[in-house]
Amino acid sequence: MHANLAAVPWADVEVIERASLSSEGVSGSRLERVVTADGRRLVVKTLDSGRDWVMRATGDDGRILRLWSAGVLRRLPAGVDAAVETVEATPRGWLVVMRDVTQALLPPGRMITRAQSRRILAAASSVHLAFGGIRLDGLCPLVDRLSFLAPSTARAVPNHALREMILEGWHRFWDLAPAELGPPLRALLERPGRLAAALAAHPEALLHGDLKIANVGLDRSAVILLDWGTLTGPGPPAVDHAWYLAINSAAVDASLDDLLADSIAALRPEDRKALPMALLGAVLQLGWEKALGATSDDRATRARERAGLAWWCARATEALEQWSPV
Repeated sequence: MHANLAAVPWADVEVIERASLSSEGVSGSRLERVVTADGRRLVVKTLDSGRDWVMRATGDDGRILRLWSAGVLRRLPAGVDAAVETVEATPRGWLVVMRDVTQALLPPGRMITRAQSRRILAAASSVHLAFGGIRLDGLCPLVDRLSFLAPSTARAVPNHALREMILEGWHRFWDLAPAELGPPLRALLERPGRLAAALAAHPEALLHGDLKIANVGLDRSAVILLDWGTLTGPGPPAVDHAWYLAINSAAVDASLDDLLADSIAALRPEDRKALPMALLGAVLQLGWEKALGATSDDRATRARERAGLAWWCARATEALEQWSPV
């Protein structure tokens, strides 16, 4: 990190070039690439709590600033890099200044290898090990992680970018999923606190929260993990692994069974016990997305995603056979 940047308020840093980048995903965050007078190439991310629907859906009132102020992002284990230079509060939200690591980011639309995926999982596990049992107030609760993509949340959050897709996806899910899976999943979607409490009974660590390929970079010496903050919080490490598997399976050149085996290998024995419930939680979060894929107009996508949906429904059934949300 450039120590002088952290010591100087961002408003006082001389910027000689700037270019707007596209908004980050569907959250509404703004990105800008800048060059400073001393030659540094940086990316500035502006978080506006009034515009970012994910922040509103999870009650984020400054998690990235808390992580930065507590020194968490500067104490990541060797081989893991957040690329963050500094974080500052603004009148409407927060400013995150990062090194420009564009060249290390994984190319969008291109599948990664199983070996690359294993490297990402190992990096996540090293973070879990380094921050096991961390206590930092104000991070994302498990119940909000489980419910931020639920139908009730989509309806409740103004200007929710995925509202119609989520509602339509769940409508299709109930038609495609085994009939016996409907009642318990509907109950958990309405009251996810029961699953959150059951997961919280397992050993907790610091979860990155959004281990999707778009937030990952690989260079020779480190795995770069971007987008800390809104979904970062305490929970069993298996929760990070389940989300990774659910959000990235189509982007890794490996089967779902192989990816699950890699997660099991990356988790400590005591952390594997939470994996069935974590996979159930991933279905609560992304079952709608799997159903949309399974009904795609593209034949190849539809066939792949139908097989994937069946796999996820089987994992949810296994979890519910071990644990009942009564």
